[in-house]
Amino acid sequence: MAIAIICSAPTLPAHAALFDGPVDRLPSIQRDSLRSGQTVVTGDNGKYVARVLVTASPDAVWGVLTDYANLSKFIPNMSSSKILESRGDRKVIEQVDSRQVFVVSIVSRTKLAIQETNLKQIDFRLLDGDLSKMEGYWKMEPVSLIPNRPPSEVLITYTVDAQPNASTPTEVFYGIFKDALGDTLQAIKKEVKNRNK
Repeated sequence: MAIAIICSAPTLPAHAALFDGPVDRLPSIQRDSLRSGQTVVTGDNGKYVARVLVTASPDAVWGVLTDYANLSKFIPNMSSSKILESRGDRKVIEQVDSRQVFVVSIVSRTKLAIQETNLKQIDFRLLDGDLSKMEGYWKMEPVSLIPNRPPSEVLITYTVDAQPNASTPTEVFYGIFKDALGDTLQAIKKEVKNRNK
């Protein structure tokens, strides 16, 4: 029995025992998915956590995440995004999302209050719009491939609680919203890469 346990230990990445980075702390399936370039989305009933690993500097990632006026140019299904107010690290933005579900076109508008913590986190909450609730944050964490070396990647984590209004079937909303998270994070990753060329 002891031999089986010893033999199973090396399945951890070689640096995991030495290094306690933000990716290393995640379950092994999520770690492997992130390191192979995939997006990881967990949660249900409107409360989700989506992650993606990007090879770039924190500045490059921050530049894309805070480019509110141009988000609709690279985020799927976002038809418009504009800054209504800007006071330093506090902003109010309005976004319109439109998508086709079967033969029905669904359009939703959200007005969000944004609070930025430079190069670390972007908190948001719903002020007005077509949802009953929308709040959460974007978080950036530098990732080193080797312990004690400068970071070469950024783990982007999007944590959100989004609830539909009374007229929208919740199961339909949850399914659409969760599916869109992976596409959104991959689009952000692609945009960061394009701008870093």
